[in-house]
Amino acid sequence: MLNELWAKLSASERFVAYGAVAVVVGWIAGLILGNSQVCVNYGAGQVCAGSVNYFTYSNAGLFAMLALVLGIVTAVVLYLKVAPNMNITWPMPVAQILLGAAVATLVCAALMVLIQVTGPSGAPVLMYIADVLMVGGGALMGWGAYQAFLAAKVV
Repeated sequence: MLNELWAKLSASERFVAYGAVAVVVGWIAGLILGNSQVCVNYGAGQVCAGSVNYFTYSNAGLFAMLALVLGIVTAVVLYLKVAPNMNITWPMPVAQILLGAAVATLVCAALMVLIQVTGPSGAPVLMYIADVLMVGGGALMGWGAYQAFLAAKVV
């Protein structure tokens, strides 16, 4: 069934789907790779108080969650567009919905990275792999949605 749905998507909509998957994978990778232990030199030894996730530091976590939700929304819109027995009256062309959600995902991911870069030092370097996945996924979604928008010739 998945192959049938995939065949109904245009090439640009497939890029949107790839980008949505990259955003979800980037968010999961950020939760895994963004952890770091907080240790303090105390007397003769070192005491570790626990772990901190720099990926979700400050408002970066909020923007990461928004990017994740928008990426999932985009994937759901694509699914509803091509799902069998679905007759949805869209309030506007689907290409515009995809473009808006994709651009919002990219903006949220870029703001997340900006907050993380200007945040506290000591963040794990591997965390930036997740940032690249999320921003790259948002950019891929935006590019694919823009191509679909141009193909639809919506004015």
